[in-house]
Amino acid sequence: MCVKYVGFYSMILALFLIARDYWSLLPKKTLSSAMLWVHLLIRIVVLIIVIATTYLSIFYVHLAILSKAGPHDSVMTSAFQASLEGGLASITKGQPLEVTHGSQITLRHTYGRACWLHSHNHVYPLRYPDGRGSSHQQQVTCYSFKDVNNWWIVKRPDKNDLVVTKPSEPIRHGDVIQLVHGITSRALNSHDVAAPMTPQSQEVSCYIDYNVSMPSQNLWRVEITNRDHGDAWHAIQSQVRLIHVHANGAEFALKFSGRQLPDWGFNQHEVVADRLIDQSNSIWNVEEHRYTKSEDQKQRERELISAEMIPLQATALSFWEKFAELQIKMLFGGQESQNSHMYSSGPFEWPLMSRGIAYWVSNDSNVS
Repeated sequence: MCVKYVGFYSMILALFLIARDYWSLLPKKTLSSAMLWVHLLIRIVVLIIVIATTYLSIFYVHLAILSKAGPHDSVMTSAFQASLEGGLASITKGQPLEVTHGSQITLRHTYGRACWLHSHNHVYPLRYPDGRGSSHQQQVTCYSFKDVNNWWIVKRPDKNDLVVTKPSEPIRHGDVIQLVHGITSRALNSHDVAAPMTPQSQEVSCYIDYNVSMPSQNLWRVEITNRDHGDAWHAIQSQVRLIHVHANGAEFALKFSGRQLPDWGFNQHEVVADRLIDQSNSIWNVEEHRYTKSEDQKQRERELISAEMIPLQATALSFWEKFAELQIKMLFGGQESQNSHMYSSGPFEWPLMSRGIAYWVSNDSNVS
């Protein structure tokens, strides 16, 4: 991680030195205006055009040659993975594009850590170690591996069946939906209960009716953040926020908190409903997608476990889209797996040395 930033700062330093050198030429009366323009153009050509062309050419060749999926492509977005041969592309190529009432989907956390919205037939502890109580509802997490419990069914609130009808009813930006967990058939829910690891946010669960005074609150509004291709919710391409619809008008976004649950949560990652809507950790995208064909729950479970997609055509991403994503991952991707400590410092603190850096610590004492 630090090597990338050192390289970036070295480039900034080189640009500064060359700019200062050119500035020193301006007062010289021996140089005409034409010569000064020549000096400026040479610097622009060498520094910007040549270096940028070389850098872009390397990535162009890289992306042209390495067109197949590999063991570490999961760090990239779903759209990037689906543009590669094999891997995710072999699953998603034949799937429907438009998400509709009755769609079976997996929801991937788009930016940062690769994980999928997940639930399983286990409930939150009645009380946490700090004495706080939970809703004791079914756990909802973000799971870092493909699993049958990652499947959800999109449902319109005014419909009781889960089968895709003809003509289909595409979900659009602003529509209110319910998400039904594919295996347990319980709806994604959130109550005014503090989340287990992030108490300033609300807990997210799948609703279990305990016949107590806690009715379900399972309505979610779909907000598509990249509506370049229209308002319809598309698999892979659409980046969405799911906004919890409260009766009192308050809005909370479904969010990956980044915190790991303890043993009772199988060390999976926490999902919360957060009042701060506009943040990258609240963006999700549909990765795998198929249409529900049977109303029978057992039959749906068998379909979820055994169904496979037939490859038809690859998802297309331009060179510039892939290039931009790679640069972001190179600069910020490593931060997800780094553990901070009391002596750590961020890259933006390095140039001004506003915080000391611990290069070495003695094994026998605290001398550093």
